[in-house]
Amino acid sequence: MRNNSERQRVGYRRIPQRPISVCEIVSYAILPFILIMCGAMPSAALFFLPVALAFLYVLYRRFGAYFPFACIAVYGTVTLCVNYDILSVIYFCGLMFAFFGLVFGAQQKHYLAFAACAALFAVIGALFGVGIVRVAEGESIRDISAHYVMRECDDPFIGFLSREYYADADLPPDIVKLEPSDPDYRRAAAESFAEYAGDELEGYIWYYCIHYGALIAAAGFFIAVAVNRRTSCCYDVTSTPKSVSASTRALGGVGAMTAPVADMRMPRSYLWTCVLPATVTGIILDLAGGFDPLSATVMHAFTTLPSAFACFTLLAFFASLFKGKAKTAAHCVLSVVGVAAVLFPVVVFALSVVGICDCILNLRFWVRFIAEA
Repeated sequence: MRNNSERQRVGYRRIPQRPISVCEIVSYAILPFILIMCGAMPSAALFFLPVALAFLYVLYRRFGAYFPFACIAVYGTVTLCVNYDILSVIYFCGLMFAFFGLVFGAQQKHYLAFAACAALFAVIGALFGVGIVRVAEGESIRDISAHYVMRECDDPFIGFLSREYYADADLPPDIVKLEPSDPDYRRAAAESFAEYAGDELEGYIWYYCIHYGALIAAAGFFIAVAVNRRTSCCYDVTSTPKSVSASTRALGGVGAMTAPVADMRMPRSYLWTCVLPATVTGIILDLAGGFDPLSATVMHAFTTLPSAFACFTLLAFFASLFKGKAKTAAHCVLSVVGVAAVLFPVVVFALSVVGICDCILNLRFWVRFIAEA
């Protein structure tokens, strides 16, 4: 791989690049609205963080690191000063670390190192935010979660979750389940959901940080790969005068040109370096008893999430086989699958099963073999 010298980079900066499209410039206005929404309604902001991270990386690629860093800093400062919320602390730390993870991962030569850096930084950021909240509140995770639900029971999203949980909750025989028309229904639903949230997060806080941190990082990773492959920067290690002049404006450098998503796959060694040890560890913990949260966390971190990543890249490979309008439709379906994976954990599990099958059978090879036969 050729490395550009500083003199070459100075020369590349003088090369005029194509202007950024008007539609893209207009789309930058979406980011402030997303960050404002995340600060105003933190309970439902988790699902918008992947979009915010994707826009932040686009800003990095276009204008360098200072501008997106300033956006994150302003979001955190304004949110914590105007509308303090413990979830905002976690989101701010997670978003900051996830952004730096994408930037640092983009300097790596291999796509697996890129993806691993992005996921690791995002998870560390989420756990760091949880640690800050734990120290600031001075309570256990269980108490913090329960008190937060009761304090925010009037929040539309928290209220919706409380009612949904209360409708199917199995209450003790001495407690009567209230009807929605009862004046105390809302508080009873909040109390029931608060008890559940405290019990759930006390044991599974690591699980949830790893789950959502990795999914948010994965969304940013796939957007980053697409952006990097369509642009060239004077600070890229592999840039040339021709690639720089043919690209739209880009100032955030990357270390290598990442392979297309369709060509990414987990190596077969992943099966005995991650899947097998995690499975054995999970079986041992289940047999020992009392370690269900730890067992689930280990399996999720080293088997489910990486295997789901492998399946998503496999689906991208299938989408690349189509032509014309069918290819556009296939990529739309792929995007829907990605959104569903962020929203519904069962989709991640289904993808992980297919991903393990791909690691064993190398489905890309057989598809190409059949197509060429």
